[in-house]
Amino acid sequence: MVSEKCYVAQSDVVDCDIGGDRALLHLQTNTYFTMNATASALWLGLSEPKSLNEMVQIVTEKFDVTDDQCRADIESLVGQMVEANVVKVVPKETE
Repeated sequence: MVSEKCYVAQSDVVDCDIGGDRALLHLQTNTYFTMNATASALWLGLSEPKSLNEMVQIVTEKFDVTDDQCRADIESLVGQMVEANVVKVVPKETE
């Protein structure tokens, strides 16, 4: 088995829809975040661990964006989300 780096939403973050965008509240730090529709689609997909490739697929299926641009944007966004502690890195076992 190979361990692939994946990302998943932190369990102590709650969210709600605000007109197509999303609001996130980190319950431990009381930090509030807002996300546009694209980031919201990604966030909703992170209820279970997702690899970078899986996240790119989620976004490119919903929005008109190239794989390369999407990948670069997701890498940046996920890095910010990990730094803000709303998303964590987890291993995903694959065969």
